[in-house]
Amino acid sequence: IGLIKKREASTFDPTNEGGHGSTRYISWKDQKEGSYLDLPCIRSNRYEPYLAVRYCSELPPFQEGFSGYGKNKMTWAMQLRRSGYQFSQLGEAFLVHYPHLDSKSRLEWNKKPKELQKVDSTLVVDVLESKKGSNIDLLSYKRARVDALFLDYKDWLRDNVTDSSRVPMCENALNDDVRLWVHRDAEDESEDSESEDNDDGNDVVEVNEELAKDTEDGAQE
Repeated sequence: IGLIKKREASTFDPTNEGGHGSTRYISWKDQKEGSYLDLPCIRSNRYEPYLAVRYCSELPPFQEGFSGYGKNKMTWAMQLRRSGYQFSQLGEAFLVHYPHLDSKSRLEWNKKPKELQKVDSTLVVDVLESKKGSNIDLLSYKRARVDALFLDYKDWLRDNVTDSSRVPMCENALNDDVRLWVHRDAEDESEDSESEDNDDGNDVVEVNEELAKDTEDGAQE
């Protein structure tokens, strides 16, 4: 707390509202050691706090398709929430993040076509749907492949994991999908709906190998 007051330390990634904005940092600084404060709601599907959980056979596994950098932590948090886990912050408990260079997997994730180099992440879809973006080979980029895999994952989560959530999404939750490079059109969504009756209920996210491949071996971050 003293370092924060002297501005020699800060919350992790403070500009990433989706990733860490659900944590009540202002309340945390006044919590007693070892006390728990339940989060009332989650502000974003991109929420990826540092977690301590008790291991048991029912603990959801990480989805191995999200290897390297990109959506590995947040998809696990999404499944934990839907499975009924309560999210609480622990008084006077903290971790120190040591700055490091970007991994090879992160550098691969950062690659963009020239048409998107200076475009705000919330406006990417507008560019991709315009004439300017019609010739971009999206699936040659790791980020687009991960986004496509994420859409399949959300369908799998909806169809195969009963919604037992005890922590709701906030009323002012962020629209995270606006940041995705890949979107399904209305026709695709209709076809998905018609095929739900034929779902075999597998507990594995099945995706096209081209979408799931990772171009780097980087460790999960």
